[in-house]
Amino acid sequence: MTEFLIRKFVKNPDEVTDTSVRLGYSRLAGLTGIILNFCLFLLKLFTGIVTSSVSVIADSFNNLSDASSNIIALIGSKLASQPADKKHPFGHGRIEYISALIVAIVIIEVGFESLKSSAAKILHPESTELTAISLVILCMTVLVKLWMAVFYRKIGTRIGSQLLTATSTDARNDCIVTSVTIAVILIEHFLPVHIDGIAGLIVSAFVMISGFSIARKTIEPLIGEPENAVLAKQITDIVDNTDGIIGSHDLIMHSYGPSRTIASIHAEVPDTMSLEEAHTIVDRAERTVASSLGVLLTVHCDPVAVRDPRVAEIRAKLVDVLREIDPRITFHDFRIIDGVHHINLVFDIVVPFDYTEDRRAAVLFDIQKKMSEANQRFHCHIHIDTDYSA
Repeated sequence: MTEFLIRKFVKNPDEVTDTSVRLGYSRLAGLTGIILNFCLFLLKLFTGIVTSSVSVIADSFNNLSDASSNIIALIGSKLASQPADKKHPFGHGRIEYISALIVAIVIIEVGFESLKSSAAKILHPESTELTAISLVILCMTVLVKLWMAVFYRKIGTRIGSQLLTATSTDARNDCIVTSVTIAVILIEHFLPVHIDGIAGLIVSAFVMISGFSIARKTIEPLIGEPENAVLAKQITDIVDNTDGIIGSHDLIMHSYGPSRTIASIHAEVPDTMSLEEAHTIVDRAERTVASSLGVLLTVHCDPVAVRDPRVAEIRAKLVDVLREIDPRITFHDFRIIDGVHHINLVFDIVVPFDYTEDRRAAVLFDIQKKMSEANQRFHCHIHIDTDYSA
């Protein structure tokens, strides 16, 4: 069903990095959610009134909040797709995160209101009534929400939308909440207990937890998350596989929305290559990344000695030393500068993100000590890089 809707309403669905295509996906998801959630709201509200169940009524307003959230998301996606302008040269993609935050606030507010209603029901309990039609309606809503969870998840994963992924989680939670509501009605029908208010509290808690979860996930990219590991690997693979490039390092990515990423990377090229040749090669890598991934990449060239056997020998020794200290440590920008009293080894190392300052200092000491054991004239000039990857 999902694939049918995509083929029917989204043009060029495979071009997921294209802003207009992402908007088409978001529009499809938003309109589908608005229609289904509003229908579920009416059905559950009717069922809650008929059965005098506050938990069902609370659950119905959760669906109404979902419908309003879909409207906000739809508007947010439209605004986020606007092209860059003079005041916003990197586009408006982050509006999608802001709209998701508004959705989260709406969900939390609805959960809080439901919490107050449930508390009142605990203080003044009322019996619920079970009818066949209400039971059928509630079971049907579980199936509909389950399909919506899968629908949102599939589209969210395809276009890399945190908003739709979070909405999928919310729909999945709704399945659990409604299932609990059905269980409460059945229990109160067959047993002399009043747990509807308590169930309402559980429903409200689920709604609020979902809202806080969405808020956290949307605030994180606004503050600054680690690099997207999948996208980072795709970029480095393209750069590393470009003819003339030996390897790459120091990838830094900045996200200006789900479909707008700006990045920089250092590429190692042979020191025998002319500046013009090196520029042509890295320019080719930049264009390939832009065309295949939609990422605006800037490549910095680092020359690497490829014909000096002494450099190769000392590099190999450094590899062994780092492997002995910590296999996770990598190095780059290695070069040798001969001095009067020392052979200066100049290079950068990349250590794990969790390294403390004391641990970093210890690593520098260990590297110098072990390289000096190989040759007393070796003097290491080391710069420690931060690993920004996830």
